[in-house]
Order: sequence, then C-alpha cells, then structure tokens
Amino acid sequence: MRYFTLLLLATALLAASCTTYSEEEKQSFNTTAESYAKKHHWNYEVLDGGLVVEVLEKGSGTEKIQAGSFVTLSYKGKLTNGNIFDQTEPGKPFEANLKGLIGGFQLGLLNHVAGTKIRMVVPPQLGYGDDSLDKIPANSTLVFEISIEKVI
Repeated sequence: MRYFTLLLLATALLAASCTTYSEEEKQSFNTTAESYAKKHHWNYEVLDGGLVVEVLEKGSGTEKIQAGSFVTLSYKGKLTNGNIFDQTEPGKPFEANLKGLIGGFQLGLLNHVAGTKIRMVVPPQLGYGDDSLDKIPANSTLVFEISIEKVI
C-alpha cells in the first residue's frame, strides 16, 4: 500500500501529462464529488476547483499549513465505490512537502493545524487526472480521510 504514497508526490509529473479538461467536464466531476458528500450526509464545504472538504475534528496545533509546509499525515484513500487504494500503516504516518502532493491535498490542507481530522472528495482535476494507475482508474474521484499529525 505504501506504493501509492509515492504517487502522492507525483503531482508535477501527472499535471504535465494530464489532458486539460473542458469546463463541462470539470463541472461534471465537481457534481460527482459534491453528490458523494451529500449522499453520505457530510457537513461539508466546496472549495475552489470543486474540492469537497468536511472538518471532522479541529486540531489544537499552533502552526497553520501553508504552501511549502512539511506535513506529517495519516490517511486512507478510496474510490467512490469504497475500494481502498492506499492508506498509511498504523503508527507510520507519511511526511511530505505540501507542494509535492496532489492538488486536492495542496488546497484542502491549507490553514489547518496539527490534530485536525478531515475528509475530502477530490475530483480528477485535483487528483490524478486522466492517468490510470495501478488501483486508480483514469478520471477517478477520490475520497480521503486525513489526520494531520504534524506541521513543520
């Protein structure tokens, strides 16, 4: 499963190879993302680009995540059909520079602090786009449960 943690770092490569979506395609993806949250009765907000975020628990950390912050996260990623494609192992969080993560993480984690727990629905244009990966089909809407362990 840790294979996909490396994929989270591949944003630049994926963005370079990803087809530019039309506004209609983006709107369709955004509708899918928001419909998922509604269907599952989330108390959510929709951010730029159609990213759906629900704060489950506010953290007590003092340093807010900014572009370029290093973050330590525990997470589970799944497709909208419930299939888990990646997750951190218990007690082994993932550390990375926010700039190297997929667009949904870059946007959805901003201004949160350590101890925060969130869920996100990431439309393809903020995820892996039209690239097909081992357990992630092209144009997939992704669902993440994330716990922010540290902000550096």
